[in-house]
Amino acid sequence: MTLSDQGLEIVLNPIVQVRLSHYNNMWYVEYKRKPKYYFDQWWWFDDSTHAEYTDAYVRAQTLAAQGGTKEIKPKQIQLFNVASE
Repeated sequence: MTLSDQGLEIVLNPIVQVRLSHYNNMWYVEYKRKPKYYFDQWWWFDDSTHAEYTDAYVRAQTLAAQGGTKEIKPKQIQLFNVASE
């Protein structure tokens, strides 16, 4: 059984920047997304937390290569046209 069989799909939410920050002996991977709302242009969103710098660096590179965050959502409504004769 796949996601499609369950009426779900993977959606890519585009991002514009990824950063690593160190706080309280942990490494944080954060990203900025394309603004949906006014305050989104300044906000950094958390992606993950790592104890090791190398793990955080690999995650940041992966996130940047993907070009966004992936999210599982219900599929959009599909319309089917029926040809009448």
